Amino acid sequence: MYALIILSLVAVYMAVLFAVAWRSERRSARPPGRRVGPWAYALSLAIYCTSWTYYGAVGTAARNGWEYLPIYLGPIIGIVVLFTIWRRIAAAAKRENAGSIADFISSRYGKSQGLGALVAGVAIVGSIPYIALQLKSMSMAWALVTAGTSIAGSERLTVSVIAVALAGFTILFGARRPDLTEHNRGLIRAVAVESIVKLAALVAVAIFAIILLLGAPEPVEIQRALGKLAAPPEIDARFIAILLVSTLAIFCLPRQFHVGFVEAAAPDDIRCARWVFPLYLVVTSLAVLPLVAAGAVFSGISNPDLLVLDIPFHQGARALTAVVFVGGFSAATAMVIVETVALSAMASNSLILPLLARERWRRREDSSDFARTILQVRRIVICAILLLAWLYFQAIDRASGLASIGLTSFAALAQLAPALFGAVLWRGGNARGAVAGIVCGVAVWLVLLALPQLGATLGGGAIRPFGLADALPVAVFLSLGLNTIVFVLVSRSSRPRLIDRVQARAFVDRLSPDWRERSTAPSGALVGDLKTLVARFVGDPSAERAFSAFGWETGRILRDGDPADAGLARAAERMLAGAVGASSARRVISAALAGGGRAPEDVVRMLDEASEAVQFNRELLQATLDNIDQGVSVVDEDLRLIAWNARYIELFDLPSGFVHVGQPVASVYRLNAERGEVSAADREAWVERRLGALRRREPHDHERAQPGGRILKSTGVPMSGGGYVTSYTDITELRRAARALEEANEQLEARVADRTERLVEAKQAAEDATASKTRFLAAASHDLLQPLHAARLFIAALKEGPGSQNPETRKLVDNADRSIESAHGLLKALLNLSRLEAGGVRPAVVALSVDALFGDIRREFTPLAKEKGLRLTVVPSRRWVLSDADLLRSLLQNLVGNAIRYTDRGRIVVGARRAADRLRIEVFDTGRGIAEDQQEAIFTEFTRLPGQGGDEPGVGLGLAIVRKVASLLDHPLTLRSAPGRGSVFAVTAPLAEARPSEPTAPGSVEAPLTGLRILCVDNEPIILEALGALLSRWGMTVVTASDVASAVSAEGPFDAALVDLHLGEGPDGLSVIDALRARGVGHLALISADADVSLPARAAALGAVLMSKPVKPAILKAFLSSNRET
Repeated sequence: MYALIILSLVAVYMAVLFAVAWRSERRSARPPGRRVGPWAYALSLAIYCTSWTYYGAVGTAARNGWEYLPIYLGPIIGIVVLFTIWRRIAAAAKRENAGSIADFISSRYGKSQGLGALVAGVAIVGSIPYIALQLKSMSMAWALVTAGTSIAGSERLTVSVIAVALAGFTILFGARRPDLTEHNRGLIRAVAVESIVKLAALVAVAIFAIILLLGAPEPVEIQRALGKLAAPPEIDARFIAILLVSTLAIFCLPRQFHVGFVEAAAPDDIRCARWVFPLYLVVTSLAVLPLVAAGAVFSGISNPDLLVLDIPFHQGARALTAVVFVGGFSAATAMVIVETVALSAMASNSLILPLLARERWRRREDSSDFARTILQVRRIVICAILLLAWLYFQAIDRASGLASIGLTSFAALAQLAPALFGAVLWRGGNARGAVAGIVCGVAVWLVLLALPQLGATLGGGAIRPFGLADALPVAVFLSLGLNTIVFVLVSRSSRPRLIDRVQARAFVDRLSPDWRERSTAPSGALVGDLKTLVARFVGDPSAERAFSAFGWETGRILRDGDPADAGLARAAERMLAGAVGASSARRVISAALAGGGRAPEDVVRMLDEASEAVQFNRELLQATLDNIDQGVSVVDEDLRLIAWNARYIELFDLPSGFVHVGQPVASVYRLNAERGEVSAADREAWVERRLGALRRREPHDHERAQPGGRILKSTGVPMSGGGYVTSYTDITELRRAARALEEANEQLEARVADRTERLVEAKQAAEDATASKTRFLAAASHDLLQPLHAARLFIAALKEGPGSQNPETRKLVDNADRSIESAHGLLKALLNLSRLEAGGVRPAVVALSVDALFGDIRREFTPLAKEKGLRLTVVPSRRWVLSDADLLRSLLQNLVGNAIRYTDRGRIVVGARRAADRLRIEVFDTGRGIAEDQQEAIFTEFTRLPGQGGDEPGVGLGLAIVRKVASLLDHPLTLRSAPGRGSVFAVTAPLAEARPSEPTAPGSVEAPLTGLRILCVDNEPIILEALGALLSRWGMTVVTASDVASAVSAEGPFDAALVDLHLGEGPDGLSVIDALRARGVGHLALISADADVSLPARAAALGAVLMSKPVKPAILKAFLSSNRET
């Protein structure tokens, strides 16, 4: 059942590929010339990653360690380091309309059919085992997933059915058109989709392997599982040999040449692929490592080539196994399809069609149906190649690894590299040298690699040629070295033909002067022959006019019966370039001049169908150009006009008949200069500047004004074929509109400036209002806190007085105390929130001791927790953090206060733990907890969760302030909570280096207060009266003072002093503390309702403890008790 599911998934996947390809083909049929796109092109290069890299790379890494790495490094070197060669090959392939690597090499070396046939033969011989390798990988994968089922052993039949389906797909989308250079957009987009699928599957199983490794073994065990991969790679001869053939493979593999050079549509495609394809290879290579480690630990399969599939299969991950199977199927089928398309093109064009075409041309038969013959031949070849690969697969040794087959194929196809690289780098190469080099290289490959592997495949056992334990390095270096040396020596020793030199210049140095420009020798054709050729493509009137212009320029009289010299041949090529393009024109003229016995009418007849199509396309292009609003002119590399449109003639008002094909563009520039565009003295200099820019092939974009007032925008860019195209746009109305727009912009800017000024005024008014609100709240809170402070002290005195144990009285007193606490919390929260919203708080970030901060929390909240019957635990910490001491203390005070308020029993824990380079300070409680749907709401202003009877009153501002302070400090704030299980609030601050700190006094325990002598300083009589009442009830002697003078002159000694900050006019409480400290009073407390953030530091500098109004009696008692202890 599981196998049937996988088959269904494969069928669905094939259907999706069919839909993608079909849709792309339908789209490309509607708008001609559409590109495949840079991403599709870049991903199609990943056809390199076949089942060898999908399955075999993991198997190679498991067997031989880092030997798999050069398989990925080689293509990266090829497309990044050797990008210049890549670009030259791509440009030459596009110019010469090469449809395969055989077409490319044969075209470069004198259009040699024998060389093309040899290249096609080598490619087929080297690729058949590679295609069989893909079938083998599918067979092994199917055998694994069907093991132990009712259909076990059906892998050969299944692979045979898949091979037939692949043949159908290849014929449908790879052999639709006779023209090889017409892009197979459907096929390429399907291959791009396959590349994404196989990468996604490989990454998915790699992530699965990583999860397995993280969950099971120890690191030492993982390192042992990596085996040789745990050590650095050993760069030996085999490593370098594999790296070399992998680098050459990205150029020489038929499928890579097809997608890399035949399907490349634009320079942007190649530039995108330069980084996308290496990134793809890096991700693929990195996925190998966890798979090897996980395979050694979790898989017991004997064949490491199947580790990719066996890891999820062995772990019971059926869905992932199916995905991985489809990924491997994708890797194999994509290669088979594109490789078969490329090989069929080479076999048909280089081996079969030349024989058919030669016979048909010899008999002068009609060639109108030759396109159908081409397609039929190509489809038959596709089936034949897949049949040969299937037969090889049937005979292949099941024990041989995928990598060994792949490397053998790579080494065979690498023999094409010297001829391929020489095609674009060396003018001296010719067909004889290329043939000799390839034959020698292939002979070495046959002896050292192919025959031993073929013998092992057919059951002959292991064969070691010349006793070599590892023949690969010797075979690679010897074959390629001998190939290159023989290629160079034979090429130098043989005399090149004229066609060889023509093609060498076309491929190696396209911009160099052609041999025909410097030679005056007869070309082998008559003037009338060349005129007939040119007329076939551009029409009789244009050909007659162009030849007449050439004769006038050279001072010669051209007669049809005269021999045509090389100069006229070059001129004829320029004339044709405007109709069929530079590369096609070169081929037509070269075919007419080469061979020494073929009449020009034979060439015309052979190209008859093509010329009609080209003429139609030219007329269509001319009609398009004549109906656009821009004037267009095109010049060749000799700065002669080869194309223009009617708008160009109209914009410059050129005389009728003045412009013709081959006319120097300098004459047009000079005519415009004489009409008044420049002064008479500057005319020649102006013309030379224009021509110089064209010769330097510099793009330009500028505006020019004609004498009649018309303004033209001129945009020029160089063409890849050596010419230059310039477009002219009449922008007179546009410039008028631009001037009107500038005037409108000036008016608009004036309005914007006026509105901006008003907005600034409004913003300033809002800021002033906010500041005024903040000042009002601060003043109001101070004035309101004074009576609250007195009321709290009076209530505390009531609690200590006679009758306080009466339940009714006690209840009334407690209710009054809660009301005061609620009013105090409201005022304090409003002030803090106002200051935060107004931006009046500027953090002073310094390194501060967490332990000191925790000490403040411990001293302030331990009495409050005890009052409620809770246990507060503050865990000491030696860490230091970067933060604002007061803001962070305020944040923690709110969190701890909330924890005490909403915890009915149990404990509150405050602690810190390190998280990388940060410290997470956490407040745990065993309270009621917060439901998940309410955890965001509690951080909004005036929001409180439903409480219980007896809860301390609150207004719902504390957590809103906590979030704003955390945001201001850039300290992330988190919450974990569940109803009935308590809450954990955490704030994270960056760690700082510890600094030496003053030793802190040990925590004190409350001691009896009777007999203490306390000085109370406050300018409010009611406050003094309240303090006196409370402290007297605690058994203390109270001395009061209402100003600085009476406080300083009060008769001591005093055990402690409670000093209010604001004492009316004159010095404040800090001055009193300073004076009392000088008199020897050591236990000092500053009482204030001020929100000044600098006040705690100032009080601490004088050795005083800061208490906020209204002072809680428990905190006051704790402070006085600590004095008795000391």
